[in-house]
Amino acid sequence: MLEIRTLYDGTGVAPSPCLTKILREAYDGELFFNDSSSRPLIVGNFVQTLDGIVSLKIPGKSGGAEINGRNEEDTFIMGLLRACADAVMIGEDTFRNAPGQVWTAGCVYPTFEKEFHAFRKHVGKDSLHPLNVVVSGMGRVDLEESLFRNEEIQSLVLTTQQGAAQLHRRYGVMLSATVHVFPGEVTINPSDMVALLHAEYGVKLLLHEGGPTLFSSFLEQSLLDELFLTMAPQIVGRSQAGKRPAFSGPLGLAPEQAIWGTLRSVKQAKSGHLFLRYQV
Repeated sequence: MLEIRTLYDGTGVAPSPCLTKILREAYDGELFFNDSSSRPLIVGNFVQTLDGIVSLKIPGKSGGAEINGRNEEDTFIMGLLRACADAVMIGEDTFRNAPGQVWTAGCVYPTFEKEFHAFRKHVGKDSLHPLNVVVSGMGRVDLEESLFRNEEIQSLVLTTQQGAAQLHRRYGVMLSATVHVFPGEVTINPSDMVALLHAEYGVKLLLHEGGPTLFSSFLEQSLLDELFLTMAPQIVGRSQAGKRPAFSGPLGLAPEQAIWGTLRSVKQAKSGHLFLRYQV
């Protein structure tokens, strides 16, 4: 049973009821987003330890489940955000470390799958699932993964000229996935990705789930509007090699360039997890 309690809510009054009754009760409040006309509203979602680690960088144990301790409330909120999103974006490392997964609300929290579907219909979404966007500059994506065989989920691989060449060498000219190739050789400009998703796919709300390297490039270009951050009550350390990342990845801003946020809400689970929402 979900036990989410709202400690602070500064989001204001929803213009109209958004969540269904069941989802609103589970979340202990309303969840709504402001419209962004010139580009998609970009929302980040991460879970981190008290000492700021988002991945243990251990083979088979580098995902969020090890960080949140498989917390039910955190996975529910992740599912709720996916249900709100038009597209979910992940990098190739995040994709590779989650074999067999798809980035839908029901996948992460199947208990409410039917309710998530009802909510998407209620708010006028065109599909039951968000577009799954995998960013892979080097083309190191397994196109035989279940995501690309699922006819219910629209998927898209964003890559470069070099990445496209790698995919063609491995899979031939007729690729099984929808692939968009950007002109760069190795990296893709986040602004170009956002513009494509807005113009060609009608994405109004983009949920960014990392990983840190990809997410840092969006931060560097000020392409983040909100951040949902779960604080898991554990300490794991950065390791002697210092390879365990924060959600900001390799970003290193000067003090005068720091990105500041405004706290919009705080929720708590009985387990001690805190769910923070910031406007950036």
